[in-house]
Amino acid sequence: MTKNKKNVLATVTQSMAYCCIATAIANPVLAFAQQEQTASNEAAAPAASSKASDTDFLTELLATPEQPAQESNTSATPATETATTSPAPASEEKPAEASVEAQASEPSAAATADVTESLDLIGVKKPAENSVAAAPIRGRQIDEIVVTATKREENLRDIPASISAFTGEKLENEGKLSLNDFIQQSPGVTAAQGNAGFTRITMRGISTDTSPAAATPSPVGIFIGDVSFSDPYTANIVPDLSAFDLSGVEILKGPQGTLFGGSALSGAVRYQLQEPVQGEWQFRAFSQYNHPDDGGQAFTTGGAVNIPLLTDHNLALRFVYVDRHYPGVYDNGRTGEKDIDHASGNQIRGILLWEPSENWKFKYTHLFQKSNTPQATFTADTPNGPRSNSSKILDTPSDNHFSMDNLEMNYNFESMRLVSQTARVVKDALFYGDYTAALFGNPPQGYPAALAASSEVIDKSKAFSQEIRLQSTDDDAFKWLVGAYYFDYDGYFNLHIDTPATTGLLGPGSLINTIAGLLGVPGQFINENTSLLNGESISSSKEIAIFTDLNYNLWDRLDLSVGARFYSTKVTGGYVGTGILILAENNLSPTNTIGDLKERGINPKFSATYHFSDEISLYGMAAKGFRFGGVSSVPSTASNGVPPTFKSDTLWNYELGLRTSWLEDTLHADITGFYLFYKNPIITQATTGVIPLSYSDNVSSAISRGLELSLLWNPPVDGLSMSFNGGMTDAHITAPFEAANGDQVQPGQEMPGAARFQYNSSVQYLRPVSFFLVGANAGYTYVGKGYNNLTHDVEINGFGTLSAGLTFASDALSFKPKIAINLSNILNVTAATAGAIGKSIVTQSKTEQYALNPPRTITVRVSFDL
Repeated sequence: MTKNKKNVLATVTQSMAYCCIATAIANPVLAFAQQEQTASNEAAAPAASSKASDTDFLTELLATPEQPAQESNTSATPATETATTSPAPASEEKPAEASVEAQASEPSAAATADVTESLDLIGVKKPAENSVAAAPIRGRQIDEIVVTATKREENLRDIPASISAFTGEKLENEGKLSLNDFIQQSPGVTAAQGNAGFTRITMRGISTDTSPAAATPSPVGIFIGDVSFSDPYTANIVPDLSAFDLSGVEILKGPQGTLFGGSALSGAVRYQLQEPVQGEWQFRAFSQYNHPDDGGQAFTTGGAVNIPLLTDHNLALRFVYVDRHYPGVYDNGRTGEKDIDHASGNQIRGILLWEPSENWKFKYTHLFQKSNTPQATFTADTPNGPRSNSSKILDTPSDNHFSMDNLEMNYNFESMRLVSQTARVVKDALFYGDYTAALFGNPPQGYPAALAASSEVIDKSKAFSQEIRLQSTDDDAFKWLVGAYYFDYDGYFNLHIDTPATTGLLGPGSLINTIAGLLGVPGQFINENTSLLNGESISSSKEIAIFTDLNYNLWDRLDLSVGARFYSTKVTGGYVGTGILILAENNLSPTNTIGDLKERGINPKFSATYHFSDEISLYGMAAKGFRFGGVSSVPSTASNGVPPTFKSDTLWNYELGLRTSWLEDTLHADITGFYLFYKNPIITQATTGVIPLSYSDNVSSAISRGLELSLLWNPPVDGLSMSFNGGMTDAHITAPFEAANGDQVQPGQEMPGAARFQYNSSVQYLRPVSFFLVGANAGYTYVGKGYNNLTHDVEINGFGTLSAGLTFASDALSFKPKIAINLSNILNVTAATAGAIGKSIVTQSKTEQYALNPPRTITVRVSFDL
């Protein structure tokens, strides 16, 4: 047995051991909690009858294989299919009469009873009769997926918009641990992953920067439910929730400005948490092993418990804890240290649900997540590997966390519902960087650490939001929604760059700093002005809005919809900077650009859907979105051409989609065409001079146009499902401008992060074996070539990855065990997903760095449900 096989075997054994220990702890607790409920059932069912039933079941099991009961949401789902559940598992035809050999092979009653007693000890339950669908077509029909992207529950295929939906169970089965593991399975969506908490997403080519560490806020909004985690002024960490115990993830393409305001210019990603279940005790746990090729090894474990606190009053609590570890894949090219980017963290989710009556619903959600990375390195020296970085001299740790508290209250009137959501989001990030290469070029071997340039970044924010909306709940032809929204955001950002030598000589605690303090000179003044750079930004952003969404059905075939958001925003902030680099560039004066920006606008939305039949519909849609503007980080003067503020950028999306269902709803074939007009893009520019200073400005304009195709088929082979999702995107600049590096960008230049071609295909097969459901899946994802920025310094993407997996699950056992083994990027393809090429500030030597896609990775996941 090879070393790798031994590692996998040891991993499976260790994971199962974790779950067995948790089972041993959980079983007595749940048994005690359900004692009264089960006592009445046991009294009603005589032991002799139960024994006979079990004996009959075992006789059938040994004589002729029966099919296990199929869940409405199955144990395994297609490898890359979105917004569906899997077909009925494969079945064997049962002969009309048992053969003589089969009759002769039936076990005796005594032997059957003995084995039945053994099965009782491990909790084997008899599957339901006729568990495989009697009608083959009905068993293969594609299930309806319900989403809340319009702030009301709707069938995904009834919404006139492009939405991809991934169920939490699907993500668990495939061992997905981060958003970047699956988001590119949705056509038109690309992503670049940095360290934990730093991801940059591009939808339909609308982006001006692909770096995970970019300071400009992302054009794609991140939401947990209806609570925004987007930063309106300076980008901060983004949530990357574990898939464990998630209800699902929705990817909304195109501007969502009508219902979600300035947080979703080009699209949104919405996490949906699993709500508590009233009146039931539940316990879930998992352990997952991750091992990337030529990288480290890590375990992630978690548990969830559902507690019916007051059954008579419909009060329930759901608590989730995940202890997450990230294996490292990057090496230190100077010291030879391996896997330096390994990280750890944990996540806590608590949801308290109270439904005192049919009309009232109260839900309080608390979420907390933290991550720690001892060496926050996510770039390599070359675009094709190895994953090694030789430009770093200093340690670059990162520590970040965020929290969310959300209180949702609902009251149902006779034909409408009043909803109130009050939320608070807090983010806190501290990370260090090594600026030596950016200032002096890639340092040679033996370069003294005391002369390296270290950066410290503090990024904090607090956001409060309040939304109140009233919406119809009946099934009349006319459906409506009206609401009001208030958003208040405060941010603090500080960047400090210095050398260890200067910090030791003049920094806090040094002799000179102490003497200066005794003489009445503030130590902070010396520290800031003698450093290479010290910049501070204190910002505030506010949005006040009212919005509406109206829908009317005509003749049972035509659905018309119109919506609008009337908003007012105010941004106050700027940048106060000092230090040697700032003083040298700004005539020995610090920078001070405090100011404010007020804007008002309307985000309209129009759509029409015509249903030719129950199987074919055509929709057209137009919608507008925006992103917050702000105050420049560089002082505006008559000579430097820097504007004092930059205004909101806006996006119009025009979309036409055809949705079809064939072969008695076992085949879905959809196609969507889109055209986006991007006005006043917020683009990073730079001042001219020896030391260029970066700032944001509204420059040029752009369009994006393309097609997206989706196919899902459950063919007439029991247990088989196939899917294909693909897209073409042409996103480019339409007006010339001068880039930050002085290059002239001409019309037709491709937008950053846009992939001209992108597709994902998958196949899955499920088959019952005894009382287990065994699944196999395979998928291939291709992301076409693109570029890192508007000047096309680095070519990114242009690669495909092959993945496959096996799943073993059983609902016949009382603890519902499941084992999922997955291998991603089987061919171990390496490509850059982000990068930068430039010149060092002082020596003007070439610098380059590349973020690479994840290597081949094996995951083994063991879980159980009680």
